[in-house]
Amino acid sequence: MAQKVEAQGGNGGNQWDDGSEHDAVTKIQTAAGGSGIQYVQFEYVKNGQTETAPLRGIKGRAIAADPFELESDEYITIVEGTYDKILGSDGLTMLTFKTNKSRTYGPYGLEGSTHFDLKEEGHKITGFHGRAGATISAIGVYLAPVGTIPLTPAQPTKKLEAKGGEGGTSWDDGAFDGVQKVSVGQAQDGISAVKFVYNKGSSEIIGDEHGKSTLLGFEEFELDYPSEYITEVNGTFDRIFGSDSAVLTMLTFKTNKPATYGPFGLTAGEAFDLKEEGHKIVGFHGSAGDLLHKFGVHVLPITN
Repeated sequence: MAQKVEAQGGNGGNQWDDGSEHDAVTKIQTAAGGSGIQYVQFEYVKNGQTETAPLRGIKGRAIAADPFELESDEYITIVEGTYDKILGSDGLTMLTFKTNKSRTYGPYGLEGSTHFDLKEEGHKITGFHGRAGATISAIGVYLAPVGTIPLTPAQPTKKLEAKGGEGGTSWDDGAFDGVQKVSVGQAQDGISAVKFVYNKGSSEIIGDEHGKSTLLGFEEFELDYPSEYITEVNGTFDRIFGSDSAVLTMLTFKTNKPATYGPFGLTAGEAFDLKEEGHKIVGFHGSAGDLLHKFGVHVLPITN
């Protein structure tokens, strides 16, 4: 399992996450302007297949640097950067990438007041996450021990397609051994945010908050882990006033006990089910802005 390193920088914009399940980073594109790092885009390899992640930030008028591609035996070991006050909030102003070939790509952008580096001895960087709006506010990484694949469960996991509207920014917590706690944020017209606590081996892993919490707060439940696990998620999504695309209006979680948690929110619009016979849900992904637009799951075969 890849280790998620906290994003460095500011709190502006929305969370984005390319996911933790890649084997390596193969290509990087950056662009910097007068307001700092305007956008980043990464290409990954997973099980021999190339995957291009969405562009994070916006293109605007920034001048894009030439993208760089890594060789098949080359991987990123260090990301260095700086951030500073930009238009009233902290944002990334410079990024540099270093590899095991003793190569340095960058710096891209201009030096800022606060410096950071993202690295761990004996590890390679296999994925990125962070925050972005008009520019890149923050960046973090996933680290995996050199010579290993980031995600190595006892059984192969499967990612079920997320259901809902097309808006928001993609996020993906990845797959774990199980889910310990679920928190669903409430809003007047839909699901405002979600956050989860997972288990991997003997470790409790607290996931990021996806969406934007409101004064209505969160409704929460804890599972009797490991004997209790989620088998199914039901929900609805609908277009609401002021939203360009549909948002989640309700979520319900069912377990093997059997137990039902929810519904959280109000049933409205089109219904969906997320489940796979003989599998348990061990992770979540989706897209979010001020509300949750789309919701999906990772599943793992149930073993005795």
